[in-house]
Amino acid sequence: MTPITKITPQTEADIELEALKDSAATQRALDYYLKPAVSQQFFEKKLFIVRSDLSQEEAMVNASDYLRCAIATAHGAAESQQGSPRDLFLSVAHFAESAKMLLDKALDVQQVSVR
Repeated sequence: MTPITKITPQTEADIELEALKDSAATQRALDYYLKPAVSQQFFEKKLFIVRSDLSQEEAMVNASDYLRCAIATAHGAAESQQGSPRDLFLSVAHFAESAKMLLDKALDVQQVSVR
């Protein structure tokens, strides 16, 4: 009698898992869950940095422009929605409009005091 040996065929799932072993995404996921100190360094990279020599007026002008864009985006999204998501978009637009009005007022006061 000949012995029966069990040979496991290599499946596609095994090949995919093997490919994931050395990927950067896998390493980031492991670092996130197993090494919190490493993951904090990864997330501390900033997408947006404010110049240290930026004047108060320039900062307020740029913030006002960003809020204007947020308002336009929220209104555009609200027009294409019905029901609860629409209400959320309108509330975001309301808060952004309020913040923009406050910034515009601060800019007006600053320009009057400079003259």
